[in-house]
Amino acid sequence: MDTLDYKEPITKIYFVRHGQTNANKQGLIFGRLDWDLNTEGVNEAKRVASRLSEIKADHIIASPLVRATHTAKIIARKLKIKKIVIDKNLIEKSEGKWEGKNYWKVRTEDPKGYQNWLKNPYKNKPPGGESVVELNNRTKKFYKTILKKYSGKNIIVVGHSGPIRLFLLNILNSEINKFWHLKIENASVTEIHLSKKHAMVWTVNRK
Repeated sequence: MDTLDYKEPITKIYFVRHGQTNANKQGLIFGRLDWDLNTEGVNEAKRVASRLSEIKADHIIASPLVRATHTAKIIARKLKIKKIVIDKNLIEKSEGKWEGKNYWKVRTEDPKGYQNWLKNPYKNKPPGGESVVELNNRTKKFYKTILKKYSGKNIIVVGHSGPIRLFLLNILNSEINKFWHLKIENASVTEIHLSKKHAMVWTVNRK
């Protein structure tokens, strides 16, 4: 393909991971637990909003969890965007009964479940939780939504580490067993340019 002749509309996606919560600070597994931003998280959201004010964003889309919607509201206010679109496919992976604990505590309290998960942490899931494969199915649905509804637009997507990592792996045609090879930091910007036939990662973890 000669990029000089490329005519497809390009969608620019600015993925933002939510600002810090106390669960992040404590190193907890918290998945769907609906923790709000702490003071540092609010300050991080304000800083990322200032960085994003240099772009002309058409839409802001967010996960329904409060840490994401709070971050999105701070960005929307700075960029003077009135409506935030909520997409359930962006919600973080459920960690079931392990939520609110760290992995050391999980290994002690649920050794059988922990060892079963370790055998295949992509397909196996925490008790009552969700697998990486299931999360990836939701991520793919969101990918299709982007191509269908937001073609050629500049959009800010505020969400969580898990879906952002999987979106990156999908556009790079990489296997989900690379899921834990990526680190997405709180209040960082990962920029992707996307069309129906092509995708390019511009930045990861920009602060």
